[in-house]
Amino acid sequence: MKNKLHFFPIFAAIAIFSLTACKKKNYITGGTIEDVNKYKDMTTYQVLSSVPSFDTLIQLINAGNLTNEINEQNGTFFAPTNTSIHSYLEVRTAYDQAVYSADAQFGLDSLLYYISNNINGTADSLKMYMIHQSLPYSVLTSIGVQYSTDLPGDSAIVSYEPVASNSTNAADYGSNPLVSSAPQLVYFTQLWASYPLGSANPASAVPANVGVHTLCTTSGVITSTGILNTLESTHTLFFYGTN
Repeated sequence: MKNKLHFFPIFAAIAIFSLTACKKKNYITGGTIEDVNKYKDMTTYQVLSSVPSFDTLIQLINAGNLTNEINEQNGTFFAPTNTSIHSYLEVRTAYDQAVYSADAQFGLDSLLYYISNNINGTADSLKMYMIHQSLPYSVLTSIGVQYSTDLPGDSAIVSYEPVASNSTNAADYGSNPLVSSAPQLVYFTQLWASYPLGSANPASAVPANVGVHTLCTTSGVITSTGILNTLESTHTLFFYGTN
């Protein structure tokens, strides 16, 4: 990692504790290589287990017996927070009430049952957040690169995009006139359809009917097994309702 990256926001691994539950775009600016490497002796699963904002996610991983997949060597995991899971339960309950019964409820116990029994491939769907490649900042591009996820037939784009200085929320992302380099942010774009990725069609321009462009509020956390990123809390588990 180059020294200039120390000025970019959300690179500090300790940001996991304060940012995963935030609903507004509030980022920690700064961080050191020591921060990013803080968890290098812990597996990705162990890191997630140590953070309260992922305790519901850990229940899902355990229910699906996916610990080994989460810890796949040189893999990259894009972790949804508890907030993302709770949003899914709310949306799924609303759907079930509209389709089946006004009294229907789809709670965490229902989701755990679905995952434990892999009903409708629910457990397998968690693999859409896993990429069997190590994706440090050095291999990412602003346009993005398309990767197959661990969910068969599924793919996503991972990009590392600079924040425009004239953006209305540039300051929120750590933009500072005293720093010559623009801050860069990692995005995970789930694809529902084919997309001709290229300079004229970057990840940031993916249409809503093709994919979902999602910010990582914490990125580049180095664990003993790979790389860990956190998806913003406005994300809904499985990108439910966007396909």
